[in-house]
Amino acid sequence: MMLKELLRFACLKLKAMPNSTPILLIGAGKMGQAMLKGWLASDFSSIQVLENFPSDALKSLPIELNPSTVIVDENQTVILAVKPQNYRDVLDEHQANIHPNAMVVSILAGISIDALQNALPGRCIVRAMPNTPATIGQGLTALCTVEDISNSHKSFATNLMQAVGEVVWVENEAMIDAVTAVSGSGPAYLFHFVEALTAAAIDVGFAPDMAETFARKTIIGSAALLESSGENAAQLRENVTSKGGTTQAALEVLMADPGLQSIVLEAVKAAKKRSEELSKI
Repeated sequence: MMLKELLRFACLKLKAMPNSTPILLIGAGKMGQAMLKGWLASDFSSIQVLENFPSDALKSLPIELNPSTVIVDENQTVILAVKPQNYRDVLDEHQANIHPNAMVVSILAGISIDALQNALPGRCIVRAMPNTPATIGQGLTALCTVEDISNSHKSFATNLMQAVGEVVWVENEAMIDAVTAVSGSGPAYLFHFVEALTAAAIDVGFAPDMAETFARKTIIGSAALLESSGENAAQLRENVTSKGGTTQAALEVLMADPGLQSIVLEAVKAAKKRSEELSKI
């Protein structure tokens, strides 16, 4: 039931809003700049950015940065990419720059649609949860809303986030907390495993730089194999594991009770709980 609720891939063939639709990005840190680069590569042409502390990299992009006049019309799409703890002050400052009929896409972690609707009454709110691989165009973004939105709005929100990777629509906002715990925080879990494998390699005799190279490339190559092979992770694991061999010896340690799977489950539960707590602050 949860899988059915979670996975509804949005490869929409709908009447779309044109790429000339006015886009206003409020906040342009690492994720904001990643989205900007994706939009520019996808030929979105009417982009304005409001950022109080623009980096040199941001200044170099072909966008309108901190324009004296913001394009405010009923087709406007606004993307909120500021620090969650600052969002109320930011929205108070920029209310006049957000059309009453605008679609607002928020990537603010822990800030609910209800909270955004209270701050931006009347606007169409879409909540997004991208992950850091979006910075290289390999992200996975979950999108959701709690209201019916037009096909054009839904298609445009999908197209915006597809510029930095794949998009999944979830039907229940509560699933965003689960998404945060799995794909939002998931890259950190993988990076920590690389750290652990590097440390283990050093312990069995590798020089530190060689240990990191072996750990890093093993993970990168394995992820590419998982992506391209058409086989699931369990089958690929079995393909590598010979009875009585070295891999089996290692897996007997990793899979012994309480094992890696139990540890990962507890980590995901902890992240989900924290996401739920943050949404209530």
